[in-house]
Amino acid sequence: MKAILKIRAVIALTFIACSALAYAFPLNVHGLDTLNTAILIRDLRFGHDIVSANIDRSLIPASVMKSVTVASMLNLADPQERFATPVVATGTIRNGVLDGNLVVKVCGDPTIESQFLPETQGFADSIAAAVRRMGITKIRGNVLIDESDFPDATTPPGWMDEDIPWYYGARLQGANFRDNRFRLRYPSKKTEPFVPDLKFSVIKGKGSKIDRKDGSETFLVRGTRAINDIFSMPYPRKAMSYEIVSTLKRAGVEVAGQSVKPSDEETEIYVHHSSPFGEIMQSLMFRSDNLMAEGMLRALTPGGSRADAIMEEQAVWSMAGISNHGINIVDGSGLSRDNRLTARFLGDVYTYMATDSFSNDYLTLFPKAGFDGTMKNFLVSTPLSGRVAMKTGSMKGVQSYGGYLFDENGYPTHVIVFMVNNFRCSRAALKKDIERLLLEKFNVSLQIENPIDADDQENNDEQRLDRAT
Repeated sequence: MKAILKIRAVIALTFIACSALAYAFPLNVHGLDTLNTAILIRDLRFGHDIVSANIDRSLIPASVMKSVTVASMLNLADPQERFATPVVATGTIRNGVLDGNLVVKVCGDPTIESQFLPETQGFADSIAAAVRRMGITKIRGNVLIDESDFPDATTPPGWMDEDIPWYYGARLQGANFRDNRFRLRYPSKKTEPFVPDLKFSVIKGKGSKIDRKDGSETFLVRGTRAINDIFSMPYPRKAMSYEIVSTLKRAGVEVAGQSVKPSDEETEIYVHHSSPFGEIMQSLMFRSDNLMAEGMLRALTPGGSRADAIMEEQAVWSMAGISNHGINIVDGSGLSRDNRLTARFLGDVYTYMATDSFSNDYLTLFPKAGFDGTMKNFLVSTPLSGRVAMKTGSMKGVQSYGGYLFDENGYPTHVIVFMVNNFRCSRAALKKDIERLLLEKFNVSLQIENPIDADDQENNDEQRLDRAT
């Protein structure tokens, strides 16, 4: 009888051990929170999920949110569409004098004078040239920046206070200028470009720190360490107006700044056009640009609020038959820690976009491993280099990837999603384990997957990019 019990115990232990092995989590790096890690690898050719773990868990996506924002835009707008910013003269023009104001009617274009899109540069020079062509040598009023067509320029909920002063925390406004960022040198207080009305307050305390509260133009400086860094502009319209006025004066156009009577009479002076939406989306996806992503989100409903744009985005995917269960979208960039996506939702969006008529426009937006943007140092010198293309996302305790595997002809064969929250290992160790899993699942030819048990179904400155990309 004892022998029989021992045999049964051995069988039971063997079954338990085999079950544990069968349900082993696909990633095995120490310090991973497996309850808050989701993985989806889907074979697009056969419609089969070859890896599926926690795909319905709502998780913080970080900048992988950008891939949803641009997918939504491609469903609603032509990639050749552009932002348009008209500049008008109000009042009468007689004998070279504009008896009124020069008004820039901004629309939330995030790219005016962007260092990343050369086509958008020369804004103030173009305005000055157009004013001179109109024969205007004096503006009796002033240069005004009209943001009335852009409601709700507030910071999205869930953006962290510590992100606000830095360039990646620049919020989208009606007027956006030079990427809404500037270089500050302190203690000289010199800025490039010039940003009017900045103030500095020295605060007591240990260590060195610089801070600015949301909406404030005052920088709080602690310590004596010299500062030479990139920060966000509180109100870009002021820098835009200053540069236009300065450029006009250099072009021989006086801006008197006098009070003038309101006038309904308008004369179009110039219309500034952005780069095509497709180019903006590729730039923001490769570099993980938060400001441009917010601009693309708001372009879903021109003249509407952020809430309007998010409702429109959710409607896109509902109409596509994709469930929004477990989804909470609060911004377009993923900088908010209030965002929640599921790996299933991302996988379904990627699947839809890979088979739709605009798939070529979408697939080229993803940086290729080993070559492009935020994926340049991922899967380097491996058989998957150049064959995997994914959007990355990282902030404190969060690392995400979302995108595709391509065959040697450039055709998407698999959707790939990793969403990791609350990890306690190093980011480098986590990335290495994700690389291991991808390399294990696909052989060198990239045509077939390695076998998988059916029970398996259930940068730059990292201190800042930890929160920002």
